[in-house]
Amino acid sequence: MKKLSSLLLVTLLVTIGCEKLSKEDILVEDPDLLALSQGLDSDIGLSKSSLNSLNDALNRHGKNGKHREPGFLWKVSAELQTSLSDDEKERLFGWMDDQLVPYLYGTGMDDRRGKGPGDHHHGGMDLRMISSVLDSTQKVTLRSILDSYRTQMGSVMEKVKAGTLSKDDAKVELEALETAMFAEIQALLTDEQKAKIDAMLAEIKQKMDAIRKAERDAMVGALEMTSDQETSLDAINKESADAQKALMEKAKNEEMSREDIKEALEQLIGDRNSKIETLFSDKQVETIKIYTALSMQYSKHCGGKGDGKDKDDRGGTGKK
Repeated sequence: MKKLSSLLLVTLLVTIGCEKLSKEDILVEDPDLLALSQGLDSDIGLSKSSLNSLNDALNRHGKNGKHREPGFLWKVSAELQTSLSDDEKERLFGWMDDQLVPYLYGTGMDDRRGKGPGDHHHGGMDLRMISSVLDSTQKVTLRSILDSYRTQMGSVMEKVKAGTLSKDDAKVELEALETAMFAEIQALLTDEQKAKIDAMLAEIKQKMDAIRKAERDAMVGALEMTSDQETSLDAINKESADAQKALMEKAKNEEMSREDIKEALEQLIGDRNSKIETLFSDKQVETIKIYTALSMQYSKHCGGKGDGKDKDDRGGTGKK
């Protein structure tokens, strides 16, 4: 009898312990992942179980820097499609519809940290990359070239402000100055230095192609896309990109007002979203919308940009 009582006591303690454990919050320690969790919770107010599901997915797929790997957000989005409640989805999707958020926002964003001054590209020329192959004397010359053309371009813009030079004429002059500047910079480089730059560019392209492929494979896997859907999505994206490019060209040439451009862009986004909704099943569209929302939060918060305000200590805002 005593042995039976002891067994019952152990069973009771184990049951109570497991029940307590099941009610505890799942925490996210990585600051980027924590900001991502807090951002989504702040937007729609996740239930405790949904927040735990989100944090669990973030930990499994993104811990130890894995959130910087291609396809991370697709893995999390596919799981959230099944764990979020209908009410939570309605709040999230309703906000996206009201704001006319373009689906698949930020596709290809696995590193959204800002670029430094040396990352600016000029006519396909990466000045930081060029500087890395120059000797000390060449670097002084490069700085002199940049300063000289910066002054000349500034002078052109001052003439436009003063009304002594038209915008069209200024555009011609600036393009001529850019061409001359690029030619001088190229003349600085030896054949060996040019070969080094070409090799670096080729390596970067290879890495970017690999990242894009990994991201696409993750999207195809998360959505369980058919080959026909892949082809159709590519066509939708190309059509939208071409139309947007044409609009930007009209804006550049001042053929349309800002208001007209804005309305046209909103129409493009709406049309593209509608075509995507028609192409995919309800489950796929939900996953796409969740991915889009997570991408926006990732862009906003990951990389230490979150402000950390009004968040409780369990990975959420406490808004339920």
